[in-house]
Amino acid sequence: MSGYDVLVVGAGPSGSEAAWALARRGFAVGLVTDSLDSVYRPEVPPEGAAPAGSLLAEAASGDLWTLHRRAKYALEGLENLHLLQSSVVALLLEEGRAAGVRTWEGFDLRAGAVVLAVGSFLGARLSAGALEEAAGRLGEAAYPDLYEHLQGLGFAFVPDGYEVAAADGAPAYAVRFQRFAPGEWDAASGRLSRFAGLYATGRVAAGHAPPAARAASGLALGRALEPGGAQ
Repeated sequence: MSGYDVLVVGAGPSGSEAAWALARRGFAVGLVTDSLDSVYRPEVPPEGAAPAGSLLAEAASGDLWTLHRRAKYALEGLENLHLLQSSVVALLLEEGRAAGVRTWEGFDLRAGAVVLAVGSFLGARLSAGALEEAAGRLGEAAYPDLYEHLQGLGFAFVPDGYEVAAADGAPAYAVRFQRFAPGEWDAASGRLSRFAGLYATGRVAAGHAPPAARAASGLALGRALEPGGAQ
């Protein structure tokens, strides 16, 4: 695929669900993630019932790596969805509208709409004991480029964070990150301010929530978004 109806940046629960719903509606979707090894894999197992018709319901497993594997396999099985590993550093903007993204490698990916589902990776700092590093999740680096680009465009942010208890030999850790300030994001439509065709879902918009709730928010956006509309 050289062009997309929608580009979804971030393949955690919210981004994966948005891409899943959009592709199943027939749109050409690019799902961009920093790491194909962590597609859909949240920091803790999802609890409670999976949303009906969701990718979580399709791939449900109490084991995070099995959930990741099943979800990635299901996404790759959709003919009109392209799952690719790259770091997004900037938006492409044309006449006040999001027209795609630029990657760290220098490639421009074009689309009719862009969904930011980057979770806890904007301005992220992870602490585990005496260690502190730029990471949005244990073992996953957070790069500053996209956050700095969005700040340069005038978007306002507020701090958020979450903590994960020690489990299965992994240490306890805490993550602090930035999410869009409430005035920048419309919860009803998922629209971000400032540019048409630009949306957000999951933690980067609504703040930290359990994985199933983040999945539900991404699924709702993917079912409602009309890339060619005037949202």
